[in-house]
Amino acid sequence: MNRILITGGTGHLGRKVAKTLISQNYKVGVLSTKTFTPTKEDNITYYMGNLAENTGLKKATNNVDVVIHCASNPRDFQLVDVEGTKNLLKAIGSRAIKHFVYISIVGVDKSDYPYYQAKLEVENLVSNSGFPYTIVRTTQFHSFVVNLIQNFINETTDDKSILKIPKELKFQSIGTQEVAELLARISLESPKGLLPDFGGPKILSFEKMTDSYLKEFHPSWEIQTEMTNDIRHQLFRTGVNLSPNNTFGKEDWNTFIKTINYK
Repeated sequence: MNRILITGGTGHLGRKVAKTLISQNYKVGVLSTKTFTPTKEDNITYYMGNLAENTGLKKATNNVDVVIHCASNPRDFQLVDVEGTKNLLKAIGSRAIKHFVYISIVGVDKSDYPYYQAKLEVENLVSNSGFPYTIVRTTQFHSFVVNLIQNFINETTDDKSILKIPKELKFQSIGTQEVAELLARISLESPKGLLPDFGGPKILSFEKMTDSYLKEFHPSWEIQTEMTNDIRHQLFRTGVNLSPNNTFGKEDWNTFIKTINYK
């Protein structure tokens, strides 16, 4: 049976990938910078390590057949994503692994947004590593859009009944669990190189998504849109984050927000 290592395995996506594989009785190693509570689960082993600092990587990758690389940091991408991936690949070294799976983002090859350029550089590192690999590009997670909305709510100081948001943004968001299940399945299959984009089921304006969210959690609030100069907002206006011909996701936005429980 394959021995699988997940980087970023205690993160939002990584822990779902781990749970999916464990539920199928696969033995999983989890690499994380976070402290952890020892678990009684037989099929999981935690490794303390740091991609950017190049610590704990050789131990974590020892005797591994498959690596699922989920670790990423949009705020420190040069160290964590780029240099961290270089360190990870060096730690694997000349050992023969069966499959290196990397999760990337739709549109990284179409934008000069710095984080996207870093993700593209990592894709190139993986594809040129000599290891059998699969790269999966997905659209933004539903949870990403929720966090974006919540940030605007938290920043509201003037009128608590009016939420100001950037106009003309669009998303094709997808469920994190669906992506986790995809990564788990792909990791057990033969390497396929760069796969077609994996997009959510619908393309929606940020205004419409925010409206649905407010109706669910803040029904008395109203939306006011405005043009902003934020570099990330500009990215989501261009449409490079969308993949209209690849609507593979099943869980749509309205279904997702009804699963949120803030209690």
